[in-house]
Amino acid sequence: MDEKLSIQIWVWYLADEFKPVLELCVLCQALEFLSLEAVEQSSTIAYCPACEVWSDMMLPLNNFLENFPERLTQEMRIKIERLWNICNELSEVAFHCDDYEIFHNQEWNQVRSEAREILSVVDWQNVKNDADDLMLKCRMSLYPYMYKH
Repeated sequence: MDEKLSIQIWVWYLADEFKPVLELCVLCQALEFLSLEAVEQSSTIAYCPACEVWSDMMLPLNNFLENFPERLTQEMRIKIERLWNICNELSEVAFHCDDYEIFHNQEWNQVRSEAREILSVVDWQNVKNDADDLMLKCRMSLYPYMYKH
């Protein structure tokens, strides 16, 4: 798989491979958050920043690595693993509960930089506008019982 994931996602979708499409979109939306500046990150989290970021923005990195390793080039796998490791190595000062200022810690700059790099390699800008529709269609196909009228 040498083409960008922004092209591959459509190949998967047309082949009815909805799970990797959905997981890649979830991953990239999480990366979008991780790539935001501190002020934006702080203003988009509703409750505990550390808890929400861990479950909604960091765990998708590991989920994709564990569930779809064969879908990634070695370069992409290394980049996602590196970001996952950086997230896991954030100090307690940079990552703790109930503090909206954690994103202003300098350690987050490396998280932002790595997330931006991965989004660039994925070529997310070419999928981003279709992501919500893609995710809904994939969920409807994967979990039709949840979408009965």
